[in-house]
Amino acid sequence: MNLHHLSVFREVMKTGSMSEAAQNLGRTQPAISLAMKSLEDSLGITLFDRDTRNLKPVPEAYYLLAEADSMLGQMSRLRRTMKRMQIGDKGEVQLAVMPGVATVLFPDFLSKFAETRPDINLSMHTRSSTQLRELVSSQGVDFGFGDYDEDNSRTEQTRITRICANGFLAVPAGHELAQCETVPLAALDGLTFGGMQPDHRFEMRVQLALAHANARTHVRFRSQTVLPLLKFVSAGQCCAIVDPLTVLSARLTGVTRQEIKFCKLAQPVPYDYAILVPKMRRLTTLSRQLAASWEAHMMQELTALDAAPKTNIFE
Repeated sequence: MNLHHLSVFREVMKTGSMSEAAQNLGRTQPAISLAMKSLEDSLGITLFDRDTRNLKPVPEAYYLLAEADSMLGQMSRLRRTMKRMQIGDKGEVQLAVMPGVATVLFPDFLSKFAETRPDINLSMHTRSSTQLRELVSSQGVDFGFGDYDEDNSRTEQTRITRICANGFLAVPAGHELAQCETVPLAALDGLTFGGMQPDHRFEMRVQLALAHANARTHVRFRSQTVLPLLKFVSAGQCCAIVDPLTVLSARLTGVTRQEIKFCKLAQPVPYDYAILVPKMRRLTTLSRQLAASWEAHMMQELTALDAAPKTNIFE
């Protein structure tokens, strides 16, 4: 007994005729008769009373019909599900993203990505860049997004897309530098600053750039992520050099030009992000589409921000 036999049996039960069933299924009547004979042989039971002119199902045939309907319905649903998974309309993705984008920016992207895909499930985990690198490397999640670390990001188990984009100077709206579209680093000499922790790669890059420009600043506020620093900037308590995704996040949270002005820097200070996907197992179509959509979304937004984004792929 196989699904073909059950499909033929159901059509014969529905029409009450071998010839009509053959016509509906696009088969010959001998082929239908052979399929029914094979089904009866495999079950060890006669399904129809053939003493009459028309086929008359035996009582057991009605039980088989209910079971056949159930099995064929399940197979039909399974085929539809597999087809939708193949085109990325159904499935689940496990994601790990760094805290800086997990609150506003990435959920905003995910909501748009999922808007036309009601049957997908997305599970987002907030992890430090170090932790999410380990998760992706161990094949524990389908997608990771965090800081790029030149020393630790690359592994044989991970495919990485590095996106590098220029940072911005965030100053209070009433600050004298707020009138400038582009600010030289030397103009920051003597200012009070907010920054990330001293061992963060971007903070070290900022301090090195300021040192090369002979700009001495007093770092009064420090944070694990950049976004909280904007609260001190909007309060007029400091300035900060921030990554470009923080600028985009600030816009989504309602920060206006009346609170903070984001200025370009004459000497760019780049920030490196990393999109990470596992290499040791085949990703679903949905996972690949999500990673590609996030990269395209980032490039579009960063280009519009005039952050001069560039990408590199490391296999």
